[in-house]
Amino acid sequence: MLVKIYGTEYNINAEEDPEYIQKIAEYVDERMQAISRETTNSLAGVAILTAMDIAHELHAEREGKVLDVSASEGRITDLIRRLDQVLEKPME
Repeated sequence: MLVKIYGTEYNINAEEDPEYIQKIAEYVDERMQAISRETTNSLAGVAILTAMDIAHELHAEREGKVLDVSASEGRITDLIRRLDQVLEKPME
């Protein structure tokens, strides 16, 4: 399958759905175009800055999920504490 990224066509051989590959290629192309408007770097520079930017997004998303897990663990701990309190009360 051919995709076009930053003005160059690339032949991608992958088992994923072609529509998915095209969507990813379009995303990378859009990001490279946006970064190239902000800098006068070479193609390699634009590619590296784009990779760094996408890696930053991924890292931030993963940290967000870790924070969500921590928040869930805190709620679970609180619920266990409350359940323990209820179970410790004598039954009437």
